[in-house]
Amino acid sequence: MGDYNQDSIRYIAITPSGSYFATLNSTPDDARALLLQLLSTDFELLYSLELVAELADLEEPQAMGLFQQLLDRGFVALTDTPPEIHRGPLEELLPDMLKQLSDSGKALLADDQGFCLSSTGYGAEQSETLAALAADLISLQERHKQVLNGDLGLAGESWGIMNAVGQSQIGCWVIHIGHQRFCLVISDMPRLNQQAYAELLSCLARRYLEY
Repeated sequence: MGDYNQDSIRYIAITPSGSYFATLNSTPDDARALLLQLLSTDFELLYSLELVAELADLEEPQAMGLFQQLLDRGFVALTDTPPEIHRGPLEELLPDMLKQLSDSGKALLADDQGFCLSSTGYGAEQSETLAALAADLISLQERHKQVLNGDLGLAGESWGIMNAVGQSQIGCWVIHIGHQRFCLVISDMPRLNQQAYAELLSCLARRYLEY
């Protein structure tokens, strides 16, 4: 794996971009499956060839080729210290993570039934309205995915309200955790490049991912 010394101790960390790719849609994909496994683990991922092969459910040569691709694309990283695993009730963990994903501190997470799991920066009525909107957008995306994701070749399932110069005023990102779907609603400038984004998706994967 490049200049990496396999005798040294390294931990596997999934990056925000890797987390985004893992939950972008539910299309079967070896890379996405491995990333979801990494997201959903509740223990420190000490790097080893055996661990990667086990998580990927592949023979070691194929597993290492896949893992190298994830490294090259910046979807995972090898670190000297293990990433922090956030444990505790989801409703206590989500607000702080959500706050870090918007430059104005306004963000919300809803499920596909319109239930608001958590919000920050919005009033109760605003949260209820945005959660209902999020569920409608998930349904809208599902009805038109053949054209949007198939015919037009659009990989993502994000929606937004833009101002006259194309800047986001509010954006909605559909998140796939196995068969479960959620919607992340963010006002103003999104900050999905924060590690809090990977941490949030990891919490959801540990709670909702079914194998």
